[in-house]
Amino acid sequence: MVANAVDLGESLTALESLTIDEFSRKVIKGASGALADHANPLRFNFFCVAMRILFEHTTGKLSPDELVRQCAWFKANDDAGRPTRAQKVQYAVQGGLTDLFVQKNLDVDAASLRRPLISAVDELSKQVHGRETNLIEGLEAQYSAVENVIKAMHAFLSAYHDCRNAIIDPIREELDDAAVDALISETVLAVDELASHHSVDEVYIHNIEVHEIGPSTVKYRAVGSLSVTLQWGSNSDLRNGDGAELEEGFPFQCDIEAPLDSPWNLDLADTMYEVDTSSWFGHEPE
Repeated sequence: MVANAVDLGESLTALESLTIDEFSRKVIKGASGALADHANPLRFNFFCVAMRILFEHTTGKLSPDELVRQCAWFKANDDAGRPTRAQKVQYAVQGGLTDLFVQKNLDVDAASLRRPLISAVDELSKQVHGRETNLIEGLEAQYSAVENVIKAMHAFLSAYHDCRNAIIDPIREELDDAAVDALISETVLAVDELASHHSVDEVYIHNIEVHEIGPSTVKYRAVGSLSVTLQWGSNSDLRNGDGAELEEGFPFQCDIEAPLDSPWNLDLADTMYEVDTSSWFGHEPE
């Protein structure tokens, strides 16, 4: 059964929720607007232009050529060593992880989505460069083609999110603890510069995500806020009324980078954090 206009509108809305940034959402609104323009005989072609932009923007942002070429699974297909569309899709979904690892350990069948996606993108290209001989004009045929494109893009972006969720879910609590430990066990230099002494009272984790699956590492990122007590003067100064204390809070970001072949072994991970104290100097936090 071929989808109707209502079904396709709902599918585009669902696709919009999976996109990676505001520009992508703007592009989907453009695609939706093109489909709704029933008076335009080239509305399907303009829809294809928008979806081609969405694909190229997504793979361009998630899959820089130089990073794709660093992956162990990468094989050059020409003398220039340019990654193919399929390789850029592969990197966007799983970074340097192999298809076998992703399917076996993450239960994500990333390999099977690439062929229909590339086929759909090839069809988009034909319609972007429309000719009299290849225009799709019948409403039913257009809706069928639109449905195929949306399904392929939905599978692509779903796999992108599924892969990251499957990586982080088994160690979410460990990552939470690792971020807290890093901020409590070490001197926070950005805060230490504000007063004679400081103590970290509480660390609040607001969100943890897979920030990047690279060619050789997985980078997890925790963001949150730090509650600290700033102290001027010594403890005896405080007792004598010559010192001062002030409670403050600052946002932080903590990156935990683990090797790709052991993404759940945090003993092998490097931890880096940054505390934003710009509000202390009267600036808005970045």
